[in-house]
Amino acid sequence: MARAKKTVVEKKRSFFDDIQQVTADKGFDKQAIIEVVEAGLIAAYKRKYHTTDNVQVVMDKDTDDVYVLAKRVVVDDIVLPGMQITLDDAKKLKSDAQLGEEIDVKEYPLEFGRIAAQTAMQVVSQKLRLLEQNKIREAYEDKVGEIMNGFILRKRGETVYVDLGKVEAIMPVKHQIPRERYRVEEKIKVLLHSMEQDKGGQLRVIVSRADRQFVQRLFEKEVPEIFEKIVTIKTIGRIPGERSKVVVASERSNVDPVGACVGVRGVRIQAIVRELGTERIDIVEWASDPRELITNALTPATPSLVKVDPTAREALAVVPDKDLAIAIGREGTNVKIASYITGYKIDVKSETQFSTEMASPEARKRLDEIFEVAPAQEEPEVEEGTSLKVLPGLAPRIIRILNENNIKYLEDLVSMGEEDLIHIEGIGRATAKRILEIIAENVEFEDDEEETQEDSTVSQELDADEKA
Repeated sequence: MARAKKTVVEKKRSFFDDIQQVTADKGFDKQAIIEVVEAGLIAAYKRKYHTTDNVQVVMDKDTDDVYVLAKRVVVDDIVLPGMQITLDDAKKLKSDAQLGEEIDVKEYPLEFGRIAAQTAMQVVSQKLRLLEQNKIREAYEDKVGEIMNGFILRKRGETVYVDLGKVEAIMPVKHQIPRERYRVEEKIKVLLHSMEQDKGGQLRVIVSRADRQFVQRLFEKEVPEIFEKIVTIKTIGRIPGERSKVVVASERSNVDPVGACVGVRGVRIQAIVRELGTERIDIVEWASDPRELITNALTPATPSLVKVDPTAREALAVVPDKDLAIAIGREGTNVKIASYITGYKIDVKSETQFSTEMASPEARKRLDEIFEVAPAQEEPEVEEGTSLKVLPGLAPRIIRILNENNIKYLEDLVSMGEEDLIHIEGIGRATAKRILEIIAENVEFEDDEEETQEDSTVSQELDADEKA
């Protein structure tokens, strides 16, 4: 028995199906796509006839027909092609056509030839690109300055291309962290830096990992006090891949801005450090006094002397000999960033260098003329104990809070416990624990034999010398 061969005939896609597909794929408004097609057909018509005053585009969904309808005047001799039609040609369209009559003529501009078709395609492509750019602008313009998650698509030369979901962004080399490796299909966090048009008019979305604002957004994400504006970031100095210094201040006296950024056991700062790789981060406490701010800014070094010239915006910082390299940093990074965040050009010298240069009275006089000198006191106060400043790592802000609460000497501080400290406004539990850790690391307690013999009790005598 003969078996009939089944023939499958593929249904031809209609123009309106194509419109629907483009609308679905690109997320464009359907009417916007129709207007783009109309513009292309009219451009092709104009290419041939040099006029569009008498035409309209017709899209007949019932017949799936798209064409240009041109109104033409019936004449004997054509002077204006596209505006007129001969009587013989008019009668082919309308048998009773008369001279001077205006009749409708169907035209299919894409059949006019290669040049007209190219013109139509150029107009359609240009307008589609404009629609796409407007859509991207609407989606991302309000997100400039925010951190976004994406995937690395590819690398071309030194440029990295990042998929943000609705757009392909680019990360030029100047926005990359030096020595950071970018692997295709790898997840990545980036700052939406800007939106700009290239020379060809193409919209480009620029992302960055090297911008200072990238570090700021990471802190806002990891530190609730910053997000809630309890702690504010005054400024950020950064050399990408090397070091960042984040200057913070607290809007509440009972909140330690540095402790808030570090978090319990450093969990908050560790999350940021992991994102930045090898880049070191210093959290610097803001101070209105330039000397104190410069002292804080040079961390991890601790200057023993700071002099400033507010007029010239210059400063001299003297550090212990062993801290000179740390204060300057590799290739000067530490002092460069410190100068940026303080607004002062900082000259760092070791104590030996400073002593040598200041050996003569003339040099000391010249230094006093250049740099601001603290006003002399009529009668210096007699210290009744060991200054809190001998404790390395005890921030000037904490010393100030303790002094305001009549805790001026080390002898007063060592007698206090954690619960005593947290009742002081401005000192939280984390800060109290850190104070006790600093005391334990830097203070030794010795038995006083004389008191043991006289009172038969054991007392503790403070040795405030710093440990090496």
